[in-house]
Amino acid sequence: MPKFQHIRWNYPQNEGSGFTLIPRSTVVNQNSDQYFLELATRLKNFDVMINHDLPYLLRGCLKERLRKAQQLQMKLRNELKLELNSFVNELSQYLQDLEPKARFIDHLKRQYFEYFNVAEQELDLADSVLLLENALINNNRHVRILCSNDVLNNAKQSKLNKLRNEILKERKTNRNLQLIYADFSYCPFDLHDMIILPFNKKINEKMLREPSRKARISPSSTQKKDDFINILLIGESGVGKSTFINAFANYLTFNTLEQAKSNKPTVLIPVSFLITTGDNFQEHKITFGKFDSTTTEDFNHPGQSVTQRCRSYVFALNHIIGKKVRIIDTPGFGDTRGLDQDDINIQHILECTRDLTHLDAICFLLKPNATRLHTSFRTCLTQLFDLLGPNASQNILFCFTNARSTFYTSGDTAPLLRSMLDSLSIRDIPFKKANTFFFDSESFRYLIALHNGIRFNGQENEEYFMSWSKSVDESNRLLNYVCKELHPYSLHNGWQSVKHAQLEIVRLIRPILEAMRNILRNFILWDMDSPNKSIVLWPQPVPRSSKLCTSCQRHPIQAGNFWIMPDNIHEYQNRCLVCSCHKNQHIAVDYKLKYKVFHHASNYEQNQMNDLINRMNFASIDFAYFLINVARSTTEDPFLVGLLGIIEEEKQICAQKKSNHLNSALVKELDELIVSHKEQMKKIQSNPPEDNLEAIYERINTVCTYPMIREQIAVIRENKNKHRDKHYEVQVSEKSARGNIYLSTPC
Repeated sequence: MPKFQHIRWNYPQNEGSGFTLIPRSTVVNQNSDQYFLELATRLKNFDVMINHDLPYLLRGCLKERLRKAQQLQMKLRNELKLELNSFVNELSQYLQDLEPKARFIDHLKRQYFEYFNVAEQELDLADSVLLLENALINNNRHVRILCSNDVLNNAKQSKLNKLRNEILKERKTNRNLQLIYADFSYCPFDLHDMIILPFNKKINEKMLREPSRKARISPSSTQKKDDFINILLIGESGVGKSTFINAFANYLTFNTLEQAKSNKPTVLIPVSFLITTGDNFQEHKITFGKFDSTTTEDFNHPGQSVTQRCRSYVFALNHIIGKKVRIIDTPGFGDTRGLDQDDINIQHILECTRDLTHLDAICFLLKPNATRLHTSFRTCLTQLFDLLGPNASQNILFCFTNARSTFYTSGDTAPLLRSMLDSLSIRDIPFKKANTFFFDSESFRYLIALHNGIRFNGQENEEYFMSWSKSVDESNRLLNYVCKELHPYSLHNGWQSVKHAQLEIVRLIRPILEAMRNILRNFILWDMDSPNKSIVLWPQPVPRSSKLCTSCQRHPIQAGNFWIMPDNIHEYQNRCLVCSCHKNQHIAVDYKLKYKVFHHASNYEQNQMNDLINRMNFASIDFAYFLINVARSTTEDPFLVGLLGIIEEEKQICAQKKSNHLNSALVKELDELIVSHKEQMKKIQSNPPEDNLEAIYERINTVCTYPMIREQIAVIRENKNKHRDKHYEVQVSEKSARGNIYLSTPC
C-alpha cells in the first residue's frame, strides 16, 4: 500500500498488523496521496520541534509543559489511524502556544536573563511578589527581577522592552548584576502590572505613568530620541518598490489626480518604463527623473533588482507633532543573478537595519493574483527574523501594488501568502485587513506618461482618476495604522542573533588580519633591523562607493625598511570609474590603510604583542568555526583565505623588491601562522564547542578593544555615520508633503 508510505517514514514502529486504516470519506480516499503527504509533513515537523527545537530554546525551563508536548506526541503515535484530526489539532495548538514562549525564553537568556517560573514555587498568593523578592534577592544589591506574564507582555510590549532595556543599561555599568525574569503566567496570582524588584521607585513609577497600547497618545508622549517613523520596504525583484515610493510621495503631495496634473510630479527615484497606446499598440519608452552617478538604480539588466543598494527617502511631516517618515528602499529578492545575489541583497538589508535605532514597520510589497511566491521570499523572512527576533512580526505590513486589476483585494496571492506564513516557525505574523493595504501604482505611471505628452482616452482617464483617489485613501490609512496601532521595534545594542553576530564577525576579518600582519612586521623590525622603530596602522575613511581593485597593478611603498602594497582604492558607481577590470575583481572596503613609522619602540612590550597576536589567532579560529558551523554563511574559512591572500601579496612585493629581506621574513612568519591556524581549526572541529551566542558576543566585544583593531573599527563606524545620509538618503520637503495627511488622532 504505497499511499501509506509517508506515515511509515515518520512512524516505522506502527507498521504491520497494528496499523489501522479507517476511511473518512470518498473525497479523502480519492485524494489520499496528498492527504498522507501533508499529514506526514506535519508529523515530521512535530517531531523536530518537540525533540530538537523546543529543548534547545527552553534550555531546561518549563519542563512540565515540554513533557506534556512529548506525552501528546506519544499519544499520537499510539493512536495512529486515519481519524487523527483531533489528536493532530490538539498537539498543533499546544505547540503553537509553546513555541513563541520558548523563543521568548531563548531571547531572554541571550540578554543575560535567568528564567524563573513563579508557579514552581510554593508562595502565599496574597504576598507572592514580596516573598519572591525576599527569596531571590535576600539583601543582595546585585540582583534585578523583572516580573511579568504573557498577558501583560502581549498587551504592553513597548513597556516590556523599556523595562528590560533599563536594567540591561544598568548591567552595562555593573557586570556583576544578576538579571532574572520572573514569569507569573502559570500561577493563580493576578499580577496587575510589570514591575522590577527590588522595587525601584524611579524606574517603576516612570513606567507606570506611560499610556497603554490602546490609550490616546498625547503630544508630549511622542517626543522620542528619534523623531523618525522608519518603514523598511521589502519585495521581490520587479514587484515595483521604487515605483511605489515615487507614487507614495505623490499621494502625500496631491489629494487628486487633477492637482497632480497641474503640478510637476515628485520623482524621488528615476523611472524608466514602456507603455503602449493606440489600436496598433505603439510602444513608447518613458523616462523621468535625474539619472546621475550616485543613483542606486540599474535599468540596464532586465530581471535584476533595479535598486542595487539600500536607500532611504524622508518625508518631512513636521506638521504632525514633529514626525518624519523614512522609507528604506531595498534591493529586491528573487534576483535572476541567483541565490548568491539574493544573499548579497539580504546583507544590504540587514546592514541598513543594523544602522537604525528602531523600525516602526516592515512592509512587504506583493502583487495580487500571483501564481506562486518565490522561495527567496521565505528566505528573506527567515533571515530577517533571525536578525530582529520574533517580536518584530507585530510590525509587519503587506502592501499590494497594481491592485486595481483585482478590485483592490489580494486576489489569488492571499492563500499562497497565508500558507507560507503558516509554515514559518514564527506563527503569529498578522495578515488581516488592518495591516494590509492596496495601491495602484499604474496611476503614477499614467501621470508621468501625461507629462511626457502621451494621451489617453476618456475611459482610461476616468479609471486612473478613481485609482489615484483610492491610493491616496490607502496611503492615509497606512500612516494612521503605523502611528496609532504599532509600537516602534527597538534596535538596541542589547539584542543578539546569529545573523547579527555573523555581520559583526565579517566586519572584523580585515582588521584582525591586518593587525596580525603589522604585529609580525614589528617583531621582525625589532629582531632584524632596529629595536627603536615601529610601524603603526593609520586607517583612513573612504567614500562609501569605494572598492579595492585586486587586479590593477600596484607599486609598493616604503615604511621604514619594509615595503608595503598600498590599497588600490577606486570609485565605484554601479561600475568602476577608474578601470575596466571585471566587477568580481573589486572588493568593497570600509577604509584604506596608511602607515606611520615612529623612531622609537612600540608602546607595548614584545611579550604583550606576542600574547595579543595569539589571542587574535584564537579569536579568528572561534569566529571561523562560528561562520561555518553555526551561521553556516560560508563553507570556507574566511580568515585562512585572507591569510593566503596576504601571503600572496607579500610574495609579489618580494618579487618586485628582490633585495629586501624583511618582507621575506614576514612571509615565513605568516606561513607559520597559517600552520598554527590550521592545527587549531582541526582541534575545534574534532571537539566542537557548545553553541553559545553570548560567548561569541563577549569575544567580539573583547577583540574590538584590542590595539590596532580598535582604531580600524573606529574609522569604520565614523565612515558609516559620515556617509550614511550623504548619497543614500533623499529628503522630501515639508511643503510638498503637506496638506494631505489625515490622522484621526495625532501620532
